[in-house]
Amino acid sequence: MKWVIRIVGGLLLLLVLAGVGLYVASHRANAGKMHTSAELNGSPELIWPWLNDGDKLKQWVSWLVEVRGWKNGGGPGDTRVLVMKDENNGGMLMEIASVCTDFAPPSRLGVKLSVSGEFDGDQVYRLTDLGNGKTRVEMDSRYRFASPFAQLMEPLITAAAGKKATGDLAHLKELVAAQPTAAVR
Repeated sequence: MKWVIRIVGGLLLLLVLAGVGLYVASHRANAGKMHTSAELNGSPELIWPWLNDGDKLKQWVSWLVEVRGWKNGGGPGDTRVLVMKDENNGGMLMEIASVCTDFAPPSRLGVKLSVSGEFDGDQVYRLTDLGNGKTRVEMDSRYRFASPFAQLMEPLITAAAGKKATGDLAHLKELVAAQPTAAVR
């Protein structure tokens, strides 16, 4: 009987330690922040439509199934809705409201993203012309979660989202490279 109590006690201790670790990690200074970048073969002018045009966006952002808007063609204050099939949530559709906060084609696009009661965040894409037909695409994001459970799980959510964003940028790199005009300036 003592060994059962010790095993259960040990498991409970591990669970408490994991919870404390998540709590501490979710309150770090850079909680919810992500940064990813990639160098693409193509000019910023060639890459910009992949960020701004809904049909092109759906080709490289995994889980994205529909883009509604921009209502006014883009620009600060303009809105669109991104519909994602959340593979981590049983394939449920999630509508993400997107409001443009920064619009400087072909070098910068900033958006505020939100799902009521779930999360809100800011995302900025920067395109830097590196010369010789190459562009660095950087994505910086910061997300805040509404539910206490999501806040606790933030370190795991942010890590998974960062991995997804890195994969998405790698897919964008392949799509841009496959364009016949990628090397033309």
